[in-house]
Amino acid sequence: MITNRDEVLENALRVFAKLNYEKASQTEIAKACGLSKAGLLYYFPFKKDLFVAVVDKYVFDSQRPENKYQFSSFHSLPEFIGQYIAGVKKTMQQLINLLDDGYNPGKCSFNLYYFHLLTQVRLYYPDVEEKVKSCLKWDYQLWFTAIQQAREKGEIRQDLEVEQTASMFHHVFWGLSFEEAFSQGLDTEELLQKLHFLYSLIKV
Repeated sequence: MITNRDEVLENALRVFAKLNYEKASQTEIAKACGLSKAGLLYYFPFKKDLFVAVVDKYVFDSQRPENKYQFSSFHSLPEFIGQYIAGVKKTMQQLINLLDDGYNPGKCSFNLYYFHLLTQVRLYYPDVEEKVKSCLKWDYQLWFTAIQQAREKGEIRQDLEVEQTASMFHHVFWGLSFEEAFSQGLDTEELLQKLHFLYSLIKV
């Protein structure tokens, strides 16, 4: 029996990710929560408000650097890459654990269900463009700061444009995440190898 708001959000996440916003009726969500429809409405009278709360918690808040990473001081770009990968793995595993309840209607990776949720965010979340831009900017800014620091220390080539280099690292993560969601999900060891390969191309 679901007895608190967080458990409602967790079960609603699974329904929205595995069905979609249109198919995820309040009756369906209530059933997943072990509640009557009236019980669900006690927490969230409107489906859109529930969807927004799910997205805020499991998309935007989970991608905030302070929630996703635990950066200690790093002295080199490879050290930053290692801590970045650790944060990606931690967040990805948390989301997989939430989505993997034994029900896999599409028989696909749970990463793909998460990307399926992201497409719905673009369609149904209010004022979504600014929220998504902010989310992506957080990741880009991490790379910008790390690349800039590496250049100032003489660790990487001085002729590199920090903005373009940071964008390159940023897009490797997001591009590989999307591509591999269609198979078995993001391989963080492969991501680590690709990021280190990029580093080998720019180091002094």
